[in-house]
Amino acid sequence: MKTKVNLLALVLFFGHFMMAQNDSIKTAKKILVASDLNIITYLTENDSTIYYNEDEPLTKYFNLELIDKKLYDTKKKKAVSFLLANTTVHKKVDGTITLPCQKKTVTFTDLPSEEETHRMYEYIGEITVLNSYVVYGMYWEDYDYKLIDKTSGEEIKVFVDFPNISADKQKILCLGANIYENTADLDFYTIDKKKMVQKMNAAFKYWMPAGEVSDMFWSTDGYFYLPIVASANYWKPDGNLNDQWQYIRIKPLP
Repeated sequence: MKTKVNLLALVLFFGHFMMAQNDSIKTAKKILVASDLNIITYLTENDSTIYYNEDEPLTKYFNLELIDKKLYDTKKKKAVSFLLANTTVHKKVDGTITLPCQKKTVTFTDLPSEEETHRMYEYIGEITVLNSYVVYGMYWEDYDYKLIDKTSGEEIKVFVDFPNISADKQKILCLGANIYENTADLDFYTIDKKKMVQKMNAAFKYWMPAGEVSDMFWSTDGYFYLPIVASANYWKPDGNLNDQWQYIRIKPLP
């Protein structure tokens, strides 16, 4: 009898272990569903930030929707971009980018280093609707996109991710993968007479943008399209980025 009890206990333990392993595998290979998309870890509005320990849905600003690759590919044919990628016009010479503006000349000089002073710059192009040059800066553990006014030569805005301008030229979305927090970090701006005003900043908990900057875009229908992966599945076991993408579109709410 004792042997049977021990055998039963062993079977139950093994069954529980296998279920736990299966749950772990399911989590690691999570496929996103609609209810995952708008869960945030924090929200910043008017210089005030609220952090959430429990799942908190973002119920304003945007509608987020899962779509299929066919729709994504169709809308990409009508992608809108206000970036003039004239990268050969202002080439880097001896580690320095020179940008001629109406009132002064602006330069960005690389400082390669294995310390926190490291900085490297890349000229991305012009955003004509904002009368600005775009410079990509790469630092020790960070990066940004700087807008330089072509008239004054002043730095008018620094974005943590590329500023994607909507087809109506009234909105900007910056969206990037935060590999330290495993979130999708989003900044939302409005444009009024070329003045950019930040409306909010939030981090989405369960997904991260995938691919390159060029894989996310506004289309002529007023939606913002991009590929994503589940945060728990952002990396492959071999350390490479997961290329099994899902797709979403984001619609700003009135």
